[in-house]
Amino acid sequence: MRKSREDSINSQKYIMEALNALLHEQRLQDITVTDICKKAGVARVTFYKYYSTIYDVMRATVDEKVEQFSGKIANLDPHSDLQRIIEYVIEVLDYSEGILKNIINSNMSGILLDYINYGIEMITEEDVKNNKISRTQVLFLSGGIFNIIHDWIKRGSKESPQLLAQELIKLIPPSTLQE
Repeated sequence: MRKSREDSINSQKYIMEALNALLHEQRLQDITVTDICKKAGVARVTFYKYYSTIYDVMRATVDEKVEQFSGKIANLDPHSDLQRIIEYVIEVLDYSEGILKNIINSNMSGILLDYINYGIEMITEEDVKNNKISRTQVLFLSGGIFNIIHDWIKRGSKESPQLLAQELIKLIPPSTLQE
């Protein structure tokens, strides 16, 4: 039974890696399930066992990155370590630049916005509970950060993650930065 679980995890990993590699070669709209299966070395039936569409693979890939990011920031304080948290976010995005450009060019930016909303909500959760910042402010902040990151990706990620994080910190309400 253990071997089966390991095979399942590996198959999903191979499929995600194959899509990632293909996204560096061609546009998302031009990639087929067959292309992914050939690159991953899996049968189409294996693909459909875990995913319904290529977009499901995209979402699973992003979910994996979010999980890695969440583990990385778990012990950081959103107030005193906020710039470092933002740098981590940008570093993950920078590492995934080819994928993100493809997401943007495929009119799937909503995926990026969903995860930025999730990240900002996670970071500001205590402040919302303590009425230091409203949900409306959190969403406004998320939208602004999304637009800045979206533009940064479209322009080729020219600024370093550290510089972009410094610029973003300047825009965050002081109440969020204070303990």
